[in-house]
Amino acid sequence: MKRLIIALAVSSLFSFAALAQTPTPPATRPATTSSAPKTTSATSTATGGTGAEGKVAYINSAAFRTGIGELKVKLEAINAEFDPKRKEVESMETELTNLKNKINTQGSTVSLQVRAQWAEEAQVNDKMLKRKAEDYDGEYQKRLQTVGAPIYEKIGAFLKTYCDQRGIVMVMEGGAAQQAGVLVYASSTTDITTDFINEYNKANPAGSAPTSGAKKP
Repeated sequence: MKRLIIALAVSSLFSFAALAQTPTPPATRPATTSSAPKTTSATSTATGGTGAEGKVAYINSAAFRTGIGELKVKLEAINAEFDPKRKEVESMETELTNLKNKINTQGSTVSLQVRAQWAEEAQVNDKMLKRKAEDYDGEYQKRLQTVGAPIYEKIGAFLKTYCDQRGIVMVMEGGAAQQAGVLVYASSTTDITTDFINEYNKANPAGSAPTSGAKKP
């Protein structure tokens, strides 16, 4: 579940690449006269911004699933909904493990026929477990996507508004950036995770339904 939530967070937060504002090109300076001899080489005029305007920050989206009340409530409800199926899969895993252990520890003390029966039973149970686990995982992930996607879209829209109001032009996903090795150093003052979560929770109390637009931080 952790991998899924993080994937949802990262894909949703980076879906609005327009968060990075385009710098305003500097005005073209008029050519100055010089007493130096003219050359035949042409002079090109540079255009574009410096690329350093605005603020850069990073955020830990993995903290959303426990820090953002609206998301936490939904995830807890899904876990409770799937808890019986999860326990069923865990019970099947335990039974299969016990049977395999019995084959390994007691197989030499029984007849070949009994050992073969145990082995066949373990093979059947293993196939049933795989099928049950795949069905459970598929249903669980589908439910997470259905419930989580609208909330993460809402979080993404709110983050854009949050950054616009604070002059932040770029946000990096801290965990993903560190794992990819592209975040070498970041001051703690650039971490907006806690402040963003607090502002989001103020504007979107736990239990509120996702809306099409973000409320103003």
